[in-house]
Amino acid sequence: MGKLYKNTVYILLFASLFLGGLQVNAYERTLKPTLRTDSIRASASRIGGKITDTRKEKPAFLKTKLKVSMVPFKPSVLKPSANTPNKLNLPDGKLLSNVKVYPNPVSDQLNVNYTLNKEVTMTIKIMDFLGNEVSTLLSRKLPAGEQNATFTIGDSLNSGLYFIRFIAGNETVIKRISIQ
Repeated sequence: MGKLYKNTVYILLFASLFLGGLQVNAYERTLKPTLRTDSIRASASRIGGKITDTRKEKPAFLKTKLKVSMVPFKPSVLKPSANTPNKLNLPDGKLLSNVKVYPNPVSDQLNVNYTLNKEVTMTIKIMDFLGNEVSTLLSRKLPAGEQNATFTIGDSLNSGLYFIRFIAGNETVIKRISIQ
């Protein structure tokens, strides 16, 4: 029985080595490297040490020396045409500009300064941090020009962060304020 066992072990060992060798050879053939480093030579004679590909099986785009050039994107500026005049005679066409809110943080008085470019209905509202309307400071039609207003906050608002929304026609400007 010992001899039979020994012969079986030798046969299994030989078979596993033989089959394992076939698998290794098949593995090496399927995973041939496509880029051999020995086929790329650096020519030191040229300035800058240019690398030259000397493979015989080069990809087609390398054989034809296809060059790709990319042009960076440059957006064009839209300019109004001469036959469509600006209704407000302003370069940007805004109704509301130069909006300033001071002092910030606010303790008891809030000063606002803004410019209206034509007569329009102006609304100034204070919003909480979630966007809910807390109070309306101003809502009336105002003439064109620079506008200054002072509002007394007092104890009507708790301390915290708020937004002040300026609405002129269909334009809205929002500023953040802190109340102490």
